[in-house]
Amino acid sequence: GPRRERAAVVAFAVDGWHPHDVAAALDAEGIAVRAGHHCAQPLMRWCGVVGTSRASFSVYNSSEEVALLAHAVASLGGAP
Repeated sequence: GPRRERAAVVAFAVDGWHPHDVAAALDAEGIAVRAGHHCAQPLMRWCGVVGTSRASFSVYNSSEEVALLAHAVASLGGAP
């Protein structure tokens, strides 16, 4: 799509889940993400979160892999 509709990095939080638990659950599905405050503690405090999980994309990722991540995150639902 158009460049303005693309993003190489997506940070997200799942209600009721600690970011490290999200990362561990996704890792169990073979999906690698980073978790924590990503050297942005003031922003995390301002957003009212302890941290986020972050997925980074590259030219090597397929649209199927993006869909797999989206499905895996959606399947986490609420608190573990």
